[in-house]
Amino acid sequence: MTVQTLLRLAWRESRTARRRLALYMSSIAFGVAALVAIDSFAGNVTRSIRDQSRTLLGGDLSLQARAKFPAVIDTLTDSLRTAGVPASRVTTFASMALAEPSGGTRLVQVRAVSPGYPFYGAIETVPANGWSQVHDDTLVFVDASLLIALDAKVGDRLKLGQQPFTIGGTLGNVPGDAGITAVIGPRVYVSDRWLPQMGLLSFGSRAEYELVLKLP
Repeated sequence: MTVQTLLRLAWRESRTARRRLALYMSSIAFGVAALVAIDSFAGNVTRSIRDQSRTLLGGDLSLQARAKFPAVIDTLTDSLRTAGVPASRVTTFASMALAEPSGGTRLVQVRAVSPGYPFYGAIETVPANGWSQVHDDTLVFVDASLLIALDAKVGDRLKLGQQPFTIGGTLGNVPGDAGITAVIGPRVYVSDRWLPQMGLLSFGSRAEYELVLKLP
């Protein structure tokens, strides 16, 4: 029996089932197309997250704790820094802020960061070049909502603990900060070199400590 004969027989026998066969084939085709589309979408999302994960974190690796890091972590950090792996620290805690001259007070979320942070991305401020001076002068950068709440403006004085600061500008996007802390209080970013002068962190104080590393 030749191939042509087999094909004619198959075509003849399929006359009663052609509609069902077309339905099955179209269902399979649509199912495969849907799976390919979903897999492609998932792959795009995964690649996008991988590409932006460093910017979202502000570094390659982050260590977090609710107490000061033990001495062994400090020793490890020093060793890594000697080997060419830079590290930055971020200390987050709640505090009352006093605005001068309005005299308004507000509970805020203070984030004290060390030089180099973030390693990826940039802290956006208004004015745009304000953040470059944060580790040299007694400057703070705040959420715009804090200025409204305290009836203050850029250039006014803001006191945190025992240390007065100058409001250097308002905050925009900050790598590693999803803005969730703004639910508790507006964000205030400052250099961690002023932590001792503030006098806010002592025995029993609640704070979160973060160590961000930039790996080779």
